[in-house]
Order: sequence, then structure tokens, then C-alpha cells
Amino acid sequence: MNLTINQKNEEPLLSRTKVEATITFEKATPSYTEITGSLASQLKTDEKHIVIRHVYTSFGNKQAKVHAYAYEDETKKQFAEPKVKVKKGKKGAAPK
Repeated sequence: MNLTINQKNEEPLLSRTKVEATITFEKATPSYTEITGSLASQLKTDEKHIVIRHVYTSFGNKQAKVHAYAYEDETKKQFAEPKVKVKKGKKGAAPK
């Protein structure tokens, strides 16, 4: 996997940097954790401070566009990012 950063925009009010990158890969589209690790190493920041918003791929092309945010610290990330809801088990289905 080869990641190239195309554009970085500072957003000082939210204490983050908007990153647009391009990924080239050989087999399947890389997972979010792989992309986060590669992006963190290039930006020289912690993986916990990076949030990937979208990965856009096109059929038959071994390339993808990535939109992500790199926050300055964990508290700024928790303030700006939406909370993730956890799905609960189905009603009526009893565990066996």
C-alpha cells in the first residue's frame, strides 16, 4: 500500500487538519486501521488522533481517495466527532 497526501487544510477553530490523500494498493482495499496507521506515520502523530471520514474507490481501479481529519489531541476529537451508537441484540432472540 502506498499513501500519498494530496492536500492538507488547517482548521484552527476545531483544532484539526483536514487531509485528502490517495492510496494505491495491490489486492483488496486496505482496512481503516491500515490506512490510519499509514496516515499517522506520514503526519507524525498518534493513531488515536486520526479519524477517517470516507474512502472512495472505483471499480477495477487499484486506487482510492481518502478524506480524513487529524486532531491535535483526544479531547478535541471527542468534542467534534459524533458519538457512535452501539447496536444491541435483537428483541425476542434469547441467547442459547
